Amino acid sequence: MLNAFIKHIAILCFLAAGILSCNIKQEEILPEDGFTKIYNDPEEVLSYYAESVVELSSGGYLFISAVKDENAEIEYPTTYLVRTSASGEVEWTMSYDWLAPSSRLIEHGNSIGFVAMNQQFEAHVVLVDPSNGNVQSEHDLEMTMPLYAYTDSDGYLVVLGYDFISRSSWISKFSADFTLERSNKLPINTDLEYLIQRHLNKTGQDFHFFVGEYSNEAGTGYYVNCFYNYTLRTVFMDVSSLSATGDIYSFQIEEGISSFLPISGQVFGLTSYYEGNNYIIPEAEIDVNSSQNIKDLPGDPLYELTFKAPVAAMELNTETNDYALYTSQTNSNSIVMYQHQIEPDSLLRTHHHYFDQRVMVTDVIQTSDGGVAILAGIYILGKYPRPLLIKMPVDPFI
Repeated sequence: MLNAFIKHIAILCFLAAGILSCNIKQEEILPEDGFTKIYNDPEEVLSYYAESVVELSSGGYLFISAVKDENAEIEYPTTYLVRTSASGEVEWTMSYDWLAPSSRLIEHGNSIGFVAMNQQFEAHVVLVDPSNGNVQSEHDLEMTMPLYAYTDSDGYLVVLGYDFISRSSWISKFSADFTLERSNKLPINTDLEYLIQRHLNKTGQDFHFFVGEYSNEAGTGYYVNCFYNYTLRTVFMDVSSLSATGDIYSFQIEEGISSFLPISGQVFGLTSYYEGNNYIIPEAEIDVNSSQNIKDLPGDPLYELTFKAPVAAMELNTETNDYALYTSQTNSNSIVMYQHQIEPDSLLRTHHHYFDQRVMVTDVIQTSDGGVAILAGIYILGKYPRPLLIKMPVDPFI
């Protein structure tokens, strides 16, 4: 079972008798409505890759991790849920045999769900009781290799997968009872199954797959970051037919978009990477009905970020203003948040959380009190990935 503990600046851990033991140090580093917690496990053979977090209506948080056991016969990580109190203390944990959980947790009525696959690579959505983690139902999505799951504003589930038979990106849309509404496959025109498998089993490049939605004068649709026509692209799709209307293309898999945020009308905010360097374009005018080269969208360099850094983009709404937040990690082992005022765009401030070990951001949400919760991973002793949850009040942002 995971043991939660608070730590700031220094992680004092020692290896003794072949077992990882930690000197737990607890400090108050944020106001009373904030905290920083690392969830440690003494088992050295287990690696926890944090994926997604939600705040529960009944209070507290639920986050999902992909757990890889280096001694297991199955090469793909299994699924692990942790429920915490509002102050981040562990209330229960639960393990599941479902493999390679995709990024976004699903809020479905009084249940919380996740999308993962079985040993035959078949995608399922699994609903659990948030009060205890018990499985309530399982639904076969009739697609393979799930890479990302997203619930839109109307309650439809949109899942990105990979079809290794047709060598295509597979996008499916499901109703509230998980009945298939529409499906489309975008040809990749080359065999990327090996790269996809290594992405899923945490042994290769971690690709920036994501799904979201936009609404402007051009209509309502989805944006999907996936492989398409030999390259990693952001594809715009009609919300009803799932037909592709436009895209932003790049150079194969060496260049791509790492986050995407609708701002207003045809203006979007995005971050990207090329040859390991990272860039931000807080205001880009994009025609969702045409094909554009990412090189035509010049950005400002973010040299402090790690190689091909993941970025979590979100809109933060406060009583006084709305902001765009781009959260990532730096080469100096800190989590950084770039806070932009949306209209007119301007960088207002940056927020840093410093650590002595490598960190990796995976998810950011706005909490019911107007603040922010950041889910990340931290590498204890530089090699043991463990979940990290940071709760920030709204005060620093206003």
